[in-house]
Amino acid sequence: MKHQKIIIVVWLLVFLYCFPLVGCQTDTSAYSPQEAEVTAADLFVASEAYCNLKKEIGKEMRKERNAISKLSKEEFAQYARLKKKMLNAETRTEAIAQLKGLTGYDYQTSCDRISALVKEVFNGTSFTKLELMRARQKSMMHKVSITRTETNEELREVCYKECDEYAKERFMDCYNDFNENIKDLAASEIPNSAAYKNCLWVRDNCLYEAVLEQDECKRDCDLAYTDI
Repeated sequence: MKHQKIIIVVWLLVFLYCFPLVGCQTDTSAYSPQEAEVTAADLFVASEAYCNLKKEIGKEMRKERNAISKLSKEEFAQYARLKKKMLNAETRTEAIAQLKGLTGYDYQTSCDRISALVKEVFNGTSFTKLELMRARQKSMMHKVSITRTETNEELREVCYKECDEYAKERFMDCYNDFNENIKDLAASEIPNSAAYKNCLWVRDNCLYEAVLEQDECKRDCDLAYTDI
């Protein structure tokens, strides 16, 4: 896992140094007729629905970050402990309730909302995870800006943004996997069966890891683009 994170971050830093990126693009005409065949995954990633989904995920991420930023040092230590307790099936429900009381951020409501949005946007798609990953990479290449940034501060900010973009995609995948995992469960198994609770545990751990990767990515941005 750590080796995978390093590869991701190094790829981002090399790409950003050469090609700063612009915002979400929804114009499918950007794909040149001379290029390889445009796949269903390409069209999906370029769609307005996909871009809007990323924006909604970003809003929730910022909302939680803003709530955390208001905590004192002692409260943040309590927050970190509760986040780990949340990853334990036996203490999850209590930890989520305490987190809401501590931060004012409703984790469960946020998860339910984003999960429903992801389900709606991904409904009817049939491409593989590999095809989606390639489409995302291709989309990133199509968002290249010719203008080069000059200062390390500018490069660092661009790098931060790409860490955030990758985190949004990781969040999206966590929710989509969760939806796929529970779709065959009987209605009677939701929300109290062991199978459903295991799906929640997998999703929560996935989201937790995505945040850790995002933070690590930004620390690597700091190292790569230090102010001299």
